[in-house]
Amino acid sequence: MRAKISSMLLYAMLMLILSPACSRRPKVIPEPEPASAPDSVAGIVVADTIIYEVIITSPDPDDAWKTKCLGRLQRRVLIDSIFSLVYQNRAVAFNHETNEKLTRKQVEKIESVKGFSRDDIGMIQFTEAWYLNPGKITMTKKVLSLVLGYNFYLSESGELFGHKPVFRVEMGEKSGEVRRER
Repeated sequence: MRAKISSMLLYAMLMLILSPACSRRPKVIPEPEPASAPDSVAGIVVADTIIYEVIITSPDPDDAWKTKCLGRLQRRVLIDSIFSLVYQNRAVAFNHETNEKLTRKQVEKIESVKGFSRDDIGMIQFTEAWYLNPGKITMTKKVLSLVLGYNFYLSESGELFGHKPVFRVEMGEKSGEVRRER
């Protein structure tokens, strides 16, 4: 009899403990208000500023995966176009560290430094805003600025050590204005 009462008491306690778990409803997360980017791309702002680097040349030509990843990039067209936009005064180059606007002559001086070659620009640092449109199941990335990175090699071994900034270019209609730091 005692065992039967203990079993019933245990069963009752389990029911009390487990019954709230069965009646819980999943937490409903309200959908944020869609925001509209200046270029009319609607969506939820999931990152108003995100900064990351993209390697645009493979330091190891034998790396098949990196070669495949970069295989469709028109790297030379991209870099030449950025320089052309700056030289045509359609975009403004900035010193990445001081935020100072660079003149055309200053950009020409950067290019005239012994050993400089556009072929050695191997990285781009992007600053972007990201938008997600759940209704259309789309994601849009808007480039706010980019920094060209020049390959920097160790002198002893010739191994790629990292990247030095060439200059930053603001993107969009107001590319000539200095963006405030966030």
